[in-house]
Amino acid sequence: MLNRFLSFIKKHAPNSEANKWLLAVSGGLDSMVLLHLCHQAGFDISVAHCNFNLRGKESDADAKFVENTCLELNIPYFEKQFDTSVYAEANGISTQMAARDLRYAWFETLLTMQNLDQLAVAHHAQDNLETVLLNLARGTSISGLRGMLPKTGNIIRPLLGFERAEIENFAKQEKIEWREDSSNASENYKRNYLRHQVIPLFTQLNTGFYSTFENTLEKNLEVERVFHEKIMALKPFVEEVTDGYRFSKDQIIYSGIGAFQLSELLKPFGLNYEQSKELLTAIEGISGKVFNTNTHQFLVDREYVFISLHQVSEFEPFLIEAGQEQFTISEQNYRLERLKGNLEVDRNASNAFLDFDKLTFPLEVRAWKEGDYFFPLGMKGKKKLSDFMIDQKIPLNLKDQIRVLTSNGNIVWVIGHRIDDRYKASDQTKTVLSISRN
Repeated sequence: MLNRFLSFIKKHAPNSEANKWLLAVSGGLDSMVLLHLCHQAGFDISVAHCNFNLRGKESDADAKFVENTCLELNIPYFEKQFDTSVYAEANGISTQMAARDLRYAWFETLLTMQNLDQLAVAHHAQDNLETVLLNLARGTSISGLRGMLPKTGNIIRPLLGFERAEIENFAKQEKIEWREDSSNASENYKRNYLRHQVIPLFTQLNTGFYSTFENTLEKNLEVERVFHEKIMALKPFVEEVTDGYRFSKDQIIYSGIGAFQLSELLKPFGLNYEQSKELLTAIEGISGKVFNTNTHQFLVDREYVFISLHQVSEFEPFLIEAGQEQFTISEQNYRLERLKGNLEVDRNASNAFLDFDKLTFPLEVRAWKEGDYFFPLGMKGKKKLSDFMIDQKIPLNLKDQIRVLTSNGNIVWVIGHRIDDRYKASDQTKTVLSISRN
């Protein structure tokens, strides 16, 4: 396995053997095999271990195991503890996404501080398959179907050409110890569900499935390269003008390019695939249609589509005190009243009826931001505000006008759209704060 390991590196990351490596080592099977292979190869390596504090004593034991292994092998060891759950809650993201963000940010810091050249992670063929299947389930383009690359920037994946079974066999032959992560057995995680329920069905259909899959990824990688060459050839279609950019409607029509190619060509301006389909339809129709992204505006004129920077005025947040009777947003006035409980609640989304005793003053009115989440009235559990706006079909050009009312940092009302279920007025409410448009 060592020879194949070295050949894989030579093919996909030539001249990296002499680099200073940082290995991401969890203590599990894959990363421990990566550690021992790099050590056997004589690479200049250091080890980074993340303790995400998600499994109590088990997490601490993983860290101690990796540290002791590094001491035995005389390898520099770095460890960092993270309050992963708090970070996930604060940013409205999953625990898995939070762990990913935290570890890669720390890895980049370590590479710089320790003057190291590259990060090695222990992704293998099965991880790659799971990634492609997840991308396929969510919806993806060519890049999502070619899987992870053996080398991306300063990140190298030397085990990507190996199946998990042969990694485990090598560990047993070499008497390499590793730690089992108890969460790997849970099917609550999407990857684990694929690993235990879906992928075995593919291997039943085709006993050489991993080999076939690897060939498919290589083909998809070639397709992606050809596609990118085509997009580069289309770049001259978009020309710079005084107030931004433009492209010819006829040139797009007669070139025969589809919505996906157009979305990739116009990606720097924030146009997505769905908008690209609408834009193609508008190009063949009458002029005057306007499309907005978060950053740019597209105006379909007689001969050209003009692209200009979408100017967004910054909203200045302000506070609302307990006795305040009104406030104004974008020339729209709102009236605040304190009413007795047990009143009939108006369900008009333009107004809000909140439990006064659950609020902490002063309240704040601010613009929404990425990562915001709340517990929408009438829904179960919390939801990212960005997803809520998609569900409500709020146009892109109107999203930057969304304002939220917060209490002690928590959203209590997406103004004009939905209150937070935690702050609603109920039968038990003694005092209601009514906020209505004048």
